[in-house]
Amino acid sequence: MIRQSDGVSLSAVITPENVVFIEGTPSKEEAVRQLTERMLARVSGVISRKALFDRVAEVEKLNQVLESGFYIPHAKFPELDAFYGVLGVVPQGFTDPATGLKVKALILLLSPHKPAFFQRHLNMLSLLSQTFQPELIEKLAVLKDPAAAAALVTGK
Repeated sequence: MIRQSDGVSLSAVITPENVVFIEGTPSKEEAVRQLTERMLARVSGVISRKALFDRVAEVEKLNQVLESGFYIPHAKFPELDAFYGVLGVVPQGFTDPATGLKVKALILLLSPHKPAFFQRHLNMLSLLSQTFQPELIEKLAVLKDPAAAAALVTGK
């Protein structure tokens, strides 16, 4: 089952409302853009559209696809007090140009940019990378329902 670590919980980040199914074979950038659009609705009260898109685009260039084929574009914002995430499921997948890996699942993760949150941020990245292994990713890729996807990942 899903292991929780030091106050980080996947169920706090992944809910049916935060799951996006992306059709076709988008580019890596297009997949991240779609997740950023969905994220905007959740954080627009505290982060401007321009700040969100600029920061995600900046750090997205630095983030690498994991060997499992899972991708975690992530950024920190001082305006936030909690994690925010949007899970993208790409049934057909896309090929990461830098690694050649096929990506069928990715999560855009936003974290507070505060010293007290640094360890929790690292713990969340670790939990995500441990959870999203190839077997789980393949199970997600055949789903069609956001509630089923969230339940599969969170165990709820």
